[in-house]
Amino acid sequence: MKSLFARNFAIYALVIVLGFVILGSAFISQVNRFALQEKQQQLADASDRAVQFTVSYFTLRESSEWNTQLGTNYRMTMHMLAGDCNGTIFVGSRDGALLYIADSDGCYSQEDNGLDMPSAAMDALLRDGYYTQTSAFYGYLSSQNYVMGKLVETDGEAIGAVFVCMPAQATEELFMRLSRVFILLTIGVLFLTLVATIIVTRSTVQPLKNMAVAARNFAQGDYSARAPLPRQQDELYDLTIRFNRMAESMQTTEETRRGLIASVSHDLRTPMTTIAGFVDGILDGTIQPDKQEYYLRIISDEIKRLTRLANSMLSVSRLESGQALNLSLFDVSEMVRRIVIGFEQQLNDKRIEVKLDIPEQETIRADHDGLFQAVYNLVDNAVKFTPNEGEITIYMAENNNNRLQFNIRNSGSEIPADKLKFVFDRFYKGDTSRNRNSDGAGLGLYITKTVIRRHGGDIFVRSGDDRTEFCFTVPLGR
Repeated sequence: MKSLFARNFAIYALVIVLGFVILGSAFISQVNRFALQEKQQQLADASDRAVQFTVSYFTLRESSEWNTQLGTNYRMTMHMLAGDCNGTIFVGSRDGALLYIADSDGCYSQEDNGLDMPSAAMDALLRDGYYTQTSAFYGYLSSQNYVMGKLVETDGEAIGAVFVCMPAQATEELFMRLSRVFILLTIGVLFLTLVATIIVTRSTVQPLKNMAVAARNFAQGDYSARAPLPRQQDELYDLTIRFNRMAESMQTTEETRRGLIASVSHDLRTPMTTIAGFVDGILDGTIQPDKQEYYLRIISDEIKRLTRLANSMLSVSRLESGQALNLSLFDVSEMVRRIVIGFEQQLNDKRIEVKLDIPEQETIRADHDGLFQAVYNLVDNAVKFTPNEGEITIYMAENNNNRLQFNIRNSGSEIPADKLKFVFDRFYKGDTSRNRNSDGAGLGLYITKTVIRRHGGDIFVRSGDDRTEFCFTVPLGR
């Protein structure tokens, strides 16, 4: 079944029907058994009394005390007994002759009619001493009856037989009434189940349909689509929230992808256009030989720029691939000093003052190349955006949590508060005031954040009062 509603209803209905069938069958079976036991007890009581009266009747009939009044009393007694049990009583002799038939209308002698008791019933009774059956008593009755037969005995000798018959119709009607009630209850409960299934399934399916519509819109390129939240704050509510968060993440990823394509295209096109133009100028003689060296240096710078972009892209790819860190013990203080020395020319050109507040030696267990690149990117970022005659302060120390803390603060233009949350994003170069001298691809801080996070550390940035400061902490790992 493709429909969630149909599947749920079929399951619920099947469980309910099976439950009703099992419980109903057990209940009806117990009621029917109780009714049968009650009938059997009534038959046993009636047959015992009939035998008792018939024994007295046969005994007196053979004595000198017999008279017509005694026969009349016997018939009246049997008539009352048949009326009490709402049945029919057959009285026969030892040789199988039918003597009396008693029912609720009276007790009638059959001696002059020449009728016999059913031979099969008499044979079974004489053989077993007891007879019970559910039948029409071999055609003597018009409907099914519960039949019980007993021998009439005196001094251990059978002198007659009594068969008490009670209609089975009442028990069958009880069974049919209970079955009808059971069927009606089942239909009613199934209807209520249908209504409840519609309500429950609709409340369950609608949020899923909303998410399916949003997903379809996503597939068609509408990344702003969101699923409305359900009214009930249940599992589907949480699922919808997570779906919308995933949608936001996908939208951000798509925007980043588009930005990536635009940024990489721009960063590749500009230097390649410059290189192609200058190379063509040298080849066709437009650029004079005495100026070729100047333009070759520009071409070299552009090639280095392309190399840095390619290296950054490779670094991002390597970090995002989850490649294991190459951990080793090294002196991080010495590493920081070497990085700063590497920027000596740029620092001198811009007359930037650098203040180092780091330990003489600080050993850490980390990925040397990864941490080197992270610190290098932070120093490069600070040098790049510190104005002439500005100041850079680098602080590093071991804190109380067995972690290394690194801070780098530079003077100069601030990062607007609404832009701070984007500075670690890939290809982010949105702050023009800090980018006017930037020729990077916007990957340095993203790489730094990724390296720090992979080491189990944290990184953040704050900016204000003409100062910008980056800070990260990583476990010493010793």
